[in-house]
Amino acid sequence: MKDRPITHFYQQMLFLRWAAYNRRLFSHPPYLLRQGKGSFVIGFRGVSKHITCCFTKTGDIMICADYRNTNFDIICEFDLFEERTPEGRWLCSLCRDHPNPDKIEPLIKYEDHKELWIEHSFAPLAAWTRESFTRNAVLCLYRSGGMTWAAIEQGPNLKKNTESRNLFKKFPVLTTR
Repeated sequence: MKDRPITHFYQQMLFLRWAAYNRRLFSHPPYLLRQGKGSFVIGFRGVSKHITCCFTKTGDIMICADYRNTNFDIICEFDLFEERTPEGRWLCSLCRDHPNPDKIEPLIKYEDHKELWIEHSFAPLAAWTRESFTRNAVLCLYRSGGMTWAAIEQGPNLKKNTESRNLFKKFPVLTTR
């Protein structure tokens, strides 16, 4: 029997269930903000409303900086472009076709579709929240000419970058403890 393509929004159902069961992995628990036909957006409790995470049906997972009801920039990505091998295993074709030169470990092929999503994208997203959503972190919005960008600054970069002439807005990342 030939495998049928996944036609429902598998990632949304899987992420919401996994995140609810694994709340402790996130520094601040995610919650559903809105959903559309091919995407859904989450926020994080106690984190600035200017920081959201958008998932698309095609496999994009983007941490976004929003300003004035517009996506200002993408801060970080956890994209996954799934592919099933002839042997029935699962991999991210983006990792296979465009490997990160800094990544030394081999391409991982997962036995289970669910495991691919969790290990490749959901768990790293949760780890990123623990690193980025800290008490001293600041969301900085920059612009220069026609370019705009956003970053979560903390530690040694915070003082240097908040003095940049390109900085035009900054928000604390955490809104509550």
